[in-house]
Amino acid sequence: MYITEETMYTEYCSRLPFVFNTRRRFEHFGRNNELTMISQFPMIESSKSQTQTQIRNTLLEKLSAEERSTLFPSMELIEFSTKETVYSPRQPLNHAYFPDTCVMSMITVLDDGSEIEAATVGNEGMIGIPLLLGANQMPSKVVCQISGTAWRISAEELLKAIEEHPALLSSLKKYAQALFDLLAQSTACNRLHTIEQRCARWLLSTHDRIEGDTFFLTHEFLATMLGVRRPGVSLVAKSLQDSGLVSYKHGKMTVRDRNGLEGVSCECYAAVRDSFGRHN
Repeated sequence: MYITEETMYTEYCSRLPFVFNTRRRFEHFGRNNELTMISQFPMIESSKSQTQTQIRNTLLEKLSAEERSTLFPSMELIEFSTKETVYSPRQPLNHAYFPDTCVMSMITVLDDGSEIEAATVGNEGMIGIPLLLGANQMPSKVVCQISGTAWRISAEELLKAIEEHPALLSSLKKYAQALFDLLAQSTACNRLHTIEQRCARWLLSTHDRIEGDTFFLTHEFLATMLGVRRPGVSLVAKSLQDSGLVSYKHGKMTVRDRNGLEGVSCECYAAVRDSFGRHN
């Protein structure tokens, strides 16, 4: 009996040791804004290969062995650097991304160039929900918020896999509903809550998606995410630091008192967290 590449892929995917942590380790690669392909999903050859391909994205983690064997041969592990643009508004949606160790931001851009974050997407989700609705453009700007890796698959291959496995579509739709809940909650939050509350919520949401307590962050980037002026963010960051909730030095934010930060945050943080729990 000849062992084909397809057979090896199927066998590998069925035995893949999935690993999911609620918090991912932050690594700032410090490279220029170029998309870098790290590797295609490799066949099992050594313990090193297994370590390199442990899946941290929970949407991929939940797939059946059959679904994995369909999807993974078409997926590539991509490295993103902080602030790297993944999609521009109305850009053709040629690929879907499943963040693994990176964190991405969906950003609404107005005609005057003003920007505000609409949603944060980490290893709990995906970039490319419009594909599930029959659209072929990304309506918002997508940038890498925390550097790391993401699994990439072409739109064509993803839609083909969904057609073959209806359960996969059901799983992605559940995530889409949670994302829509997040977008609705963010609309109210941006209108009704203080900068300090929103800042605390944003820091908590990012903290949930990394391993460890420290991540790269500038006041300028945080101001863009919150849709406010930088001086306002600087004042809030100083207040949080003076209260012992966070520390900030050389562009690195460290969460010191998570419970205290939750106390400062508005109700929206818990509401979004609970929504993802319900649709999980």
